[in-house]
Amino acid sequence: MPDAIGGYFELELRQGCSLYPQALAFNSARSALKALLGNIGTRRLHLPHYVCHAVPDAAHAVGVDVARYAIDLQLELEHLPTLQPGELLLYVNYFGLKDRYISDVLAPHYRERLVVDNSQGLFSTPLPGIKTLYSPRKFVGVPDGGWLANAPPGDWQLPQSQSMTHFAALLGRLEGAPEQHYAAFQKVETELDRAPAAAMSNSTRRLLDSLDYRSISARRMANLGVLGKLLGARNLLHILPDTPTAALCYPLLLGTPEQAQAIRQRLLAERIFIPCYWQEVIGEPRSPNVERHLASCLLPLPIDQRYDATHMERLADRVSTFLATT
Repeated sequence: MPDAIGGYFELELRQGCSLYPQALAFNSARSALKALLGNIGTRRLHLPHYVCHAVPDAAHAVGVDVARYAIDLQLELEHLPTLQPGELLLYVNYFGLKDRYISDVLAPHYRERLVVDNSQGLFSTPLPGIKTLYSPRKFVGVPDGGWLANAPPGDWQLPQSQSMTHFAALLGRLEGAPEQHYAAFQKVETELDRAPAAAMSNSTRRLLDSLDYRSISARRMANLGVLGKLLGARNLLHILPDTPTAALCYPLLLGTPEQAQAIRQRLLAERIFIPCYWQEVIGEPRSPNVERHLASCLLPLPIDQRYDATHMERLADRVSTFLATT
């Protein structure tokens, strides 16, 4: 069919460029993982206990067995498991702050049998030959999408997804209060959980290509630095790198679940929204103590590009004030 000429305008977007032009583009990172595992005939995938349920669910969906490993309070493996033929190890680049550990320890040890989950590390460049997953919607305002960098040779042809019904929460928050459109956001998340693997939609691709990644990265680096200076003395998690990093969030680890819950609720009352990462880890009987502590006591404070130093100072002030009274 020839391209249309004339008629009404589509949504106008800047002609930019892709952040990872060589990566394969999917409707979500979990779809990218399913496609990867199925394409290379993986028998078993080694996963951390401290991970979103979507990752083991994706493995099980394509008939891959899952083995779990423990991490320490540096968010690094307690022991490096020995992999058998047909096995891979997936490591989550937690909050986008574990680049050095991946490049210096895991990549040299596991090489092509390592899968890096950069869902929380959009600006962490893939290492040569290391299969790497990305979930851009955790960092920017797009409805869906995922990338797989350094995909091995294979048949990666998939039907293209459609995103027209996934924009309600994004447009709603642009024009109104986020509380009014949170249900629409959750609906899309549920749909993506159930969606079959597919190629990225044209609308999501165009949105991603239109973004100013340099300014997004710079703002996140600056905001992480502000919170690090203001809250570092109160943080029980000591993993911030020495170099500026465009992280997902500022991970503030507190001492008890009760303290973390109290701070979360008091911030919510001031319309400061703190996500809950991987609460299913708490209820899983096999979860080790470190992972259970992280899931119940860690507050991932927002540092994204919508905010500047003034917002970070307000956030740090409220956290410090609440900590002094809990």
